[in-house]
Amino acid sequence: MIITTERLHYLWAVAETGSFMAAGRRLGVSGAAVQQVIRQMEDDLEVSLFHRGAGRRPELTELGRQFYFHALDIIPRLEGLERLASLRREGQEESLRIGMHAFVMTAEVMEALAELQRRFPLLEIFLYDAEDCVLHCDRLRVLDSSARHTVDVLLAPARMRYDHGGQSVMAGRIVWRVAVASGHPLSRLRGEVALDDLLEYPQLLPLPGVISSDAFYESFRLSSRLVHYSQFHQLRQMLLAGMGFAVVPENLLRPLVREGRICLLNLDFDDGASSTAVELAWVSPLGAAGQWLVERLRAAGSAASPSERE
Repeated sequence: MIITTERLHYLWAVAETGSFMAAGRRLGVSGAAVQQVIRQMEDDLEVSLFHRGAGRRPELTELGRQFYFHALDIIPRLEGLERLASLRREGQEESLRIGMHAFVMTAEVMEALAELQRRFPLLEIFLYDAEDCVLHCDRLRVLDSSARHTVDVLLAPARMRYDHGGQSVMAGRIVWRVAVASGHPLSRLRGEVALDDLLEYPQLLPLPGVISSDAFYESFRLSSRLVHYSQFHQLRQMLLAGMGFAVVPENLLRPLVREGRICLLNLDFDDGASSTAVELAWVSPLGAAGQWLVERLRAAGSAASPSERE
């Protein structure tokens, strides 16, 4: 074959660096070797790919530019195939699809994702809202569900299920607290807040999804006046704007509490220890990256203490 990957690499290097010598340094060979490879390709094809002249930098001909643009498309694909083969030899998957509920995206969980990226730099990560996901081995829910994405790993507040075809464990608990903006009238009440106090104001309540049912969120309903939301960033902005109170995981509120922007209410009908299990579920088998993430999330969940208070 006349046009080989080696020849395309040499042409690409000369076009990128602007000289045979610089291309040789990039490729780890001599400038003369680069010139020889390019000349042989031109002779075999019976065309000119570079304009040459004494004291001139080599410039691509019109045909040479077309070769260069094709090389830009072909070379990354070939490198991708080599990378895929390397990953398979090492037992690592090429990509990992993760479904994660906004209510479990704590600092510890985000640290685990960041470390996953550092340990497996070639891994392509897909992160989805868990309310839109099912495990790809969950045949029943894949066929009978509004979920738009199938994932390899799923982390969400849930009752433990064993009918999804994967594996699952409890990876910590969510401690729920009632929160309002610091300027909200409820934040100015002295002593413990009664249910009658909450009934006077709107509550920010999530819409149900694939993971969380109507009954799950209805168990948190403390007011007859509701403002519904579907995304956590909507809750955050509405909460800070003073549009109502909300039942939110305590650990997600700590930075805003420290900044004095959010107030956690002490209720006379709740000891502040209401909690929900966090379910970590995954398909089996996983590749090296997925297995590492599962173990890391399990460790993070075991280390978390729902009784912490700040």
